[in-house]
Order: sequence, then C-alpha cells, then structure tokens
Amino acid sequence: MKRSTNIYVTVILLFLFTGCSERFLDRYHPGTLGYDKLYITESDFEAALSGCYQSIMETSTNTIYLGELPSDNTYVSQFQSSGTNVDLDRLGFTAETGIFSSYWSSNYTTIQRVNLLIDKIAGSAINPAASQRIIAEAKFLRAYSYFNLVRVFGGVPLYSGYVELSAMYDVPRASEEEVFDLIISDLSEASNLDAYRTAEERAVAGGRATTAAAQTLLGKAYLWKRDFQAAENILSGLIDDGYYGLVPLETLYDPDQPFNEEIIFSINYDRASGFGSPFTNAVVPYNAPQGLVYPNVQERTGSGLLMIEPYVFGKFADNDARKTALLRQITFKNLGNIDDHIYSLKYIDANTTFNGLSGANTIVLRYADVLLMYAEALNENGQTGNAVGYINQVRNRAGVDGLPETLSAQQVFEALADERQREFLLEGDRWFDLRYRGINYLKETMGAFLPNAYLPQNRELQLFDRFILFPIPEGQRQIKPILDQNEGY
Repeated sequence: MKRSTNIYVTVILLFLFTGCSERFLDRYHPGTLGYDKLYITESDFEAALSGCYQSIMETSTNTIYLGELPSDNTYVSQFQSSGTNVDLDRLGFTAETGIFSSYWSSNYTTIQRVNLLIDKIAGSAINPAASQRIIAEAKFLRAYSYFNLVRVFGGVPLYSGYVELSAMYDVPRASEEEVFDLIISDLSEASNLDAYRTAEERAVAGGRATTAAAQTLLGKAYLWKRDFQAAENILSGLIDDGYYGLVPLETLYDPDQPFNEEIIFSINYDRASGFGSPFTNAVVPYNAPQGLVYPNVQERTGSGLLMIEPYVFGKFADNDARKTALLRQITFKNLGNIDDHIYSLKYIDANTTFNGLSGANTIVLRYADVLLMYAEALNENGQTGNAVGYINQVRNRAGVDGLPETLSAQQVFEALADERQREFLLEGDRWFDLRYRGINYLKETMGAFLPNAYLPQNRELQLFDRFILFPIPEGQRQIKPILDQNEGY
C-alpha cells in the first residue's frame, strides 16, 4: 500500500519542538550555554532536528498569504481596512510591510538552526548512518528555506555553515544563481535520504522529509533555474517510481487522511490538541452566521482574509470537481448589508468544534505538482505533445475534458499557468507562478484581472516592474546596512 510522508504535528511534539528550539538553538552565544554538553546522544540531535521542522510552520503559513493575496486568486474582506494582508491584496506593500520581516526571520531561523545542528553533529560520536540521515533531513529544510527566500526576495545572504550573530551582519546578498546552487547541492544530498534509513525506519517515516520530497523540490528548483533538462530527468524518476499518485479530491483534503498517496510533504495540524490550522477562520467569510460553514460551531466565524475572486471562479468549467466539490458561494446578511462571497473548502474541517480546533493540512508538495512541473519541463524541451498528456491526468481527475495534443508550445505554456491556478488555488503558488513566467506575463495577466476585481477599490490598482520581487525588509537593512534594496522600493 502506498503511503505519503509529511510533518505530523501533535501537541506533544509542539511542546517538544518549542522547548528544544528555544533551549538549543535560539541563543546568540551557544558556547556560553554549554552546547557541547547538550549535543551528545542521537536523541539530542533528533530533538534539535525537531526544532528545525517546527520553525517552518510559520513559513508555510505566510507562503500561502504571499502567494495568494497579491494575485488574481483572492481578496481580503471589505471589513478589513488595514494591515499586512490588506497591503498585499491592494498591491500597496512596502519594505515596512510586516509579513516580509516575519518571512525573512522565520526562514533564517530555520537556516541558522540547521547550520548549528550540522556544525555540532560533525564532531559527535553518534551512529554514522543516523548522522547522515539527520544531516540530509536538515539540508532539505535549509534548501526549502532558501527556496522560499529566493522566490520572494531574489538574491539573499548565504550561510552554508553556522556563523555567530555578529558575523551575519557582514554578509552581503548573494546572486540568485548562487542561492540556487546551494539549494540544488542540499537537495541533491537530501535525495539520498531513504538510503540512510532502514526498511523499518522508512515504513514509519511519516512526519519527515524523504527522498521524494527532496526530488520534488529539486525539480521545482531546476525549473526556476531554467535547467529544464535536469528538471525533466529528476521529475521523470518520481513518476516512473509509481509510489505516489492522484487521489480523489475528498481524500486529498480530508484532515483525517494526512498520509494519503498524493501528499509528498505537508504540515499537519491536530484538531484534538488545539494546535489547529492557521486558516480555520481566514478562509471563511467575515462574520459568517453560526453553523453556516462549521456545523458544530455555535458562534459567528470568519475573518474573510482569503476570499475567492469571482474572476478565478469563472475559470472553472461547470462540471470541474475542483469547483463543485471544493468551492462554495454563500449569501447572508452581515452588519446590515447583503454579503455574497465564494470560499474554499480546502482548509475547512467539518468536525471543528470551535475556531482553533481544525486538523486541516497545509500542503507543501504533492503529486499533481510533479505532473504539471514535468509537463512544463517537457514543453520547454520541445516535447509539447507529450507534455499535454500529463496536464490531462490532472484535468481528468477533476472530471474535465483533456486538452488536444495539437497545442503549440506557447499555448501549453499558457494552459499550464491556467491549470496550475485552478489546481493549486489557495495553496500559495499563484503569485510565484506569475513571477516565474516573467514580469511581462505577470503584468499582462494581472492587468486583465484588475478591472474585474471583486472589491471596487482594487479595480484601479497599478502594476509596476518592481513586482517581480518583493522588497527586502527595511528592519533588516537598518541592522545590516550591507543589504541593498530591490529595485523600485
């Protein structure tokens, strides 16, 4: 039976992660705290690795907001008049917008924790196989963090090993190419992860990075680097392996089936513990009446931070299961007005009993992405006819007709962007997919959307070339003057 792997977060692990990460990894001067005495046994390093996993939780949440709100996918409720999410939605973000500082810090927290862990394990006496496996998992997490940073900010400071806080101030931004080189190096090593595990360890590895997770992210990194042949090679191996596959949509987003066959890497939340999904309220219309979305919640719910644009809703065929099964339109009276909104069920847990208790997953990597990335690589490598078949696997799962194999390369390029928008709606990909295709494509696509935006105030927004990147956080530039700002900010 096939089984996916992901990060399964329970209340016990969360307390463990938080405690260990603060005790082991967050102080500025580890030598004064006797770190050599803390890093001794394999369980010590496992606890430190858990801290590295824990720190990507905030990152994965903010990736959704960064990938969705500036795009043509979502809007923030008209009842939210200010704040980071409104700045993203209304393309009014600046170097002082809070989410950029949080994103920078959370990713570099992971990187610094990983680097300290690798530094300490190098001189340890733990089992060599365990050491190799822990290092490979840690390097996957470092690569994931740098991949997040380079997509958002472009070139950023590179720390390939542990450095003291004082030394970090003197490291300038590397080029995007240099960042991708480190990402690819880390993921190439992490791609051997399963070889460092026994058969028994592989059988219970749900909750950890795996060879497949590393290879999937590696394929994505190669696409971003425009090394399409390397992307084709690595992604074809994942498909030929046959370990993963597409599952029914109701299974894919079922909070009680977090280890289904399609999910390669995800953050899982625990309904029973109170450490629920961060999107429990965000995907629900503002002040929705009790019982309208969550049958067991006897109070009004919803912050309306991630409402679905009618514009993208109109891109789905009427019989598309991604529309019929995963999207809902509701109308209700709210503060004296009639509200009409579309929301997604991807993060809705029907068994939620109050706002914080939701087991809905945050999916980071899944098999449908492998198929569509592979189609992207094939198309760029002159195999357009073959590429269409992999797009159609995703379309067929949704119950819609396949695309003809006679499409041109440009038509497939555009069809892939549209298919990814429908398939990964609310999974944090859209703005980055537009950025991947270049500023002209981004501006053209957003320019067609803005006159049709749900909120009237969004219909007159301006598009600028600087939107190809987000700004370097101003707070970081103040404490690290060596960092130059992205053009236009």
